[in-house]
Parts: sequence; structure tokens; C-alpha cells
Amino acid sequence: MTIKPAMDRPKITLKLATSLDARIATVTGQSQWITGPESRTEVHRMRARHDAVLTGIGTVLADDPELTARLDPPAPQQPLRVVLDSAAHLPLDSKLVTTSDQATLIWCTSTSLPDRPLEGKPGVYHHQISKNRAGKTGLDLEAVLHMLRETYNVKTVMVETGPILATAFVRAGLVDQIAWFRAPILLGGDGRPVFESLEVEALSQALELHPIEQQKFGRDVLDRFDLSPTEKA
Repeated sequence: MTIKPAMDRPKITLKLATSLDARIATVTGQSQWITGPESRTEVHRMRARHDAVLTGIGTVLADDPELTARLDPPAPQQPLRVVLDSAAHLPLDSKLVTTSDQATLIWCTSTSLPDRPLEGKPGVYHHQISKNRAGKTGLDLEAVLHMLRETYNVKTVMVETGPILATAFVRAGLVDQIAWFRAPILLGGDGRPVFESLEVEALSQALELHPIEQQKFGRDVLDRFDLSPTEKA
């Protein structure tokens, strides 16, 4: 796996929140809240420092996130919120939609939306994006990032999502930094892992992370990593 240079795309930070053994949920899917309130406050500060926050439709359907920066005092500007929704399943009553008057929502699908009542709603902008080039499900991530840079002048994106999209970003070489919150709990092997398969068969194929800093928020630890710009020799 090789990280692609960020010269012609926004810089990507992948935010993760897991147990100590890298699980995002229990075997039954319970995930709120693995990390504590101090960590969640820091996530709001991180959102405010990015031009856009991106998630996938799976996370929207499972958690109904708002993805705004809710701070006191209020953030001077809300990030754009971007949802990747290949088959256009975004619920009209989701928090992303009902708060579009407070923070812009960029809705990316692979289809046009001639009959959807959401089309034309203030604060919601639809973009039709091609499927990814590998022919798998999901949108072309590079095309999404190109659109965000060219249309909205987005320079930084924080990705907050589940394992499918997180893995897709890593495997595509599009993650520049990882911000990994870990709570001091263990969920075990039947918990849901933070990543799907990265197809690493030998240690020489592993993606190398370079530690930047470590911080403590309440009981949790935040580790920040730069990703290696090249494959390991």
C-alpha cells in the first residue's frame, strides 16, 4: 500500500475511536459510547479545524450523526458535511438533513435524483459521482475528493466512518494522518474490528505509521500518526 501525495487533493485525517483491542462495537453492535466525554469534546474541536467532515451512509443509518462542531463558545464556522451514499438511501428525517440550515450538506450518490423531494432543499447540494474504478460497490473516492477541492475549495477533510469506508480510504492510499482515540476497555475477538481486510500477507506489506504525538483525554488516549509516504522496502 502506497500513500498518494496530497498535492492535488485535500489532506485526509481518519478519526478512529475504539477499545484498546481496536474494536468499534460489541458483537451486538453497541458502540455509544466507547470513548468518554472528554474525547468527544476533542472530536468537536477537530471538526471545527477541518474544512469538511466525511462519512458513509452506513454510519448515517446506524448512528444518525449530526457531524457538526458543537462547542462553547460556538465554532466560528461549521465544516461542510459530506455523505457518500451510492444508492441514495439518505433518510429525509436524518440529522444531517434536518440541520442543513445550520451546516451545509454535500450529498454524493452514483445516481441522479429527479424525483427526490430533498433535491433543492436549502443547504443540501447533490453531486453525482461515478462508482469506484475497481468495479466494487461504493463511489470513486478520488473523484469525491477532486470535487470537494475544485467546487468547494476544501483543503482538509476529517473522515468519521465505519470499517468499510475507513478501509477503502486506507487501501486507496488516501489517508495522510490517523487520529486514534482508544478507551481502556477490551471487547474481545467477537467485537467489531475498526478495519476490514487490508490483504496484508507479510509484514513487509504492512502500512507503516509514524507517531506524531500522544494526548490523554479523561480516561482515553489519543495517538496521532503520519502515514508512510512509500511502501516498506
